Amino acid sequence: MNKEEVLKKILNCNKCGLCQEVCPTYKISGHEFAVARGRLRLIRMALEGELDLNGEPELEEFVNECLLCKACEVNCPSFVPVSQIISEIRENYTQVKGLPLTKRLMYWGVFSKNKNLNLIRKMALIYQGTGANRIVKGVKFLKKSPLNLLPKLTKKSVREQLPEILKEIANPKHRVAYFLGCSVNNFFSEIGVASIKVLQENNCQVVIPEVSCCGAPHKSAGDREETIRLAKINLRAFKDLDVEAIVVDCSTCGSVLMEYAEILKDDQEYGELAQNIANLITDISAYLVKIDFRKPEGQLPLVRVTYHDPCHGIRSLKVQKEPRKILEAIPGVKLVEMRDAASCCGGAGSYSIFQAKTSKKVLKEKMANYQETEADILATSCPACTMQLGYGIELANLSGVVKHPVELLAQAYEKEK
Repeated sequence: MNKEEVLKKILNCNKCGLCQEVCPTYKISGHEFAVARGRLRLIRMALEGELDLNGEPELEEFVNECLLCKACEVNCPSFVPVSQIISEIRENYTQVKGLPLTKRLMYWGVFSKNKNLNLIRKMALIYQGTGANRIVKGVKFLKKSPLNLLPKLTKKSVREQLPEILKEIANPKHRVAYFLGCSVNNFFSEIGVASIKVLQENNCQVVIPEVSCCGAPHKSAGDREETIRLAKINLRAFKDLDVEAIVVDCSTCGSVLMEYAEILKDDQEYGELAQNIANLITDISAYLVKIDFRKPEGQLPLVRVTYHDPCHGIRSLKVQKEPRKILEAIPGVKLVEMRDAASCCGGAGSYSIFQAKTSKKVLKEKMANYQETEADILATSCPACTMQLGYGIELANLSGVVKHPVELLAQAYEKEK
């Protein structure tokens, strides 16, 4: 970490406090050090020697409590790169202290290894198949267990279904690569299957290379070394593909894939490749709108749908109107806007596990906004948000389900047959 460079970024903060208006953690705590201005003040004091950067547990806790949602950055008149600063401080903690054991087991032992992640999926299938999940949900003190974050799993992962769903398109108009992220592949297979089918319905030849985790959990935790290792695996996978776009149905994956360019900008071997790949990354809703997707004729049962903007989707991928255009094009769907649709749901990947108390408080606000809409379906474009929002609906005893816009579009196409 270059202390002088970090300090230079921090000194751009004019302490106006506009970050207070949008910061999810500040809204629920009211604590000055739970907002960007306060966090930056603490970090500045540490870098200038007034505090011990690596010896103040409270400082580290305030840094780790940041959701990295970037809401403060959008609202900042001085354009302070808060998420970048927080990430650099977390990298410092990881370099000095190493990752905590629980994160090493989860990130290195599971997300870094596709085989282990597949094993976890199979264990989760047994957990759900035996009815153990219903027992856990029925026990009062276990009802809020992280185990209940797991969605209902399909018998096969997306990759296991590829022989059945991936087709050669006669005279395709488009050729795209699809980044099949680990969460979608293993835990949200319906999203992955829908994405492939929708792209094929729109005359796209879909190429699906073997990839690894995008590195989002590792990057969020400050594990730069492992993030770079995973980035290089994925860059090699996309290197020689002749495609017009790399389509993602996970906002978090898309955001991190684009950030490879910044992470590897000084790497002689991968720097240019990372930038070229970043230029191809596009959210699936944005891509479908760009190619003027075929409007479905199949009628869904009349449903009210509201949309939650994932933080990475709206603030990193700059996608906001496109998912709504998809939803509005589906016969039977009535789109109703939710108050503060772009506010964070508190999921933020594994944040909901390691910062569970804060995560649930942020989620409670989102659920109140959802309830106001009286919607039947809560749509979003991020698996982490899908997991968190589904958990929130269950905790609050609300009705409704969480769906990706492409799932509803795929259903409408299917109704035509």
